[in-house]
Amino acid sequence: MVTVETEVERTNDVTTVRVVLTNTHSTPQTVRLQTTLEGPVWPPQRNGVVDPRWDVDDGVWEATIRPGRSRGVGFASPVTDPAPQADSLVEIVSSERQRQDEADCGRPTPMVLADLDDWSPTSEVLEREP
Repeated sequence: MVTVETEVERTNDVTTVRVVLTNTHSTPQTVRLQTTLEGPVWPPQRNGVVDPRWDVDDGVWEATIRPGRSRGVGFASPVTDPAPQADSLVEIVSSERQRQDEADCGRPTPMVLADLDDWSPTSEVLEREP
């Protein structure tokens, strides 16, 4: 099972959604997560390049999570009235055991680079709305 924890915050007319996915299976799971927000989704970017795990057109994020591990993902949106319950802002479209042939083959360079830790500003630099 892959569990989902979601947190939503509204700051400076931007809704920020933070999601933590945890793989409780004993095998790697390839997970597809989709936002249910009605409006544009702004996935993370680095130097103007959208995170390769995101399909911007469909609002879908896909990655493999190792057994017993968690992975965070986030995005922003100008949507002013997100759903009252944070958990309803995203849904797992699919969660499948990673196939052995996928595990053995090399991943494309953009996917490898996307897995590296990136710098991001702390939330203290953003002004919070009441």
